[in-house]
Amino acid sequence: MSDLNIEKSPDSPQITCSAISGQLSIEGRAIPEDPFTFWQPVLEWVDGYVKQPAAQTTLSVYLDYINSSSSMYVNEIMKRLDLIHQTGNIVNVTWRYDEDDDSLLQLGEDLETLVSIPFKFDGLSISKERMAKVRIKNKKSGLSSIISQKYWDTIKRNGHGEEYEVEDI
Repeated sequence: MSDLNIEKSPDSPQITCSAISGQLSIEGRAIPEDPFTFWQPVLEWVDGYVKQPAAQTTLSVYLDYINSSSSMYVNEIMKRLDLIHQTGNIVNVTWRYDEDDDSLLQLGEDLETLVSIPFKFDGLSISKERMAKVRIKNKKSGLSSIISQKYWDTIKRNGHGEEYEVEDI
């Protein structure tokens, strides 16, 4: 079975899945315009993996935002991995989240109640890092501003990062 690698985009998470190592990862923002088209290859890969899983499977999830349709697909992934766990194979989930984001923690806790897989919750202090200040300079106008890292991340995510350069503060 071949690996699955889907590159991160402004609206969809990076997905990496390795059948040999049993390592699966979902990381980023999960608001794809067409959830079915994005998530279907992932579900198909997991369906194939369930038939011949590694001795130990580890799923790492780290989302900074997820919409309701994507959360349904993550739920489906969990259900399929739960089939592996129920046959006696080791399956672990690490659910990473910004410690200030109660909604993503709650989603992880809700998903944990639906399966028999043990979850490890890892709250990260991302907000403090994202509130750090960054000086950006508009390449066209030459004007510069000091903004938060969180705002700079949003500018890049929305496809405008190339219009600016980051300067030392």
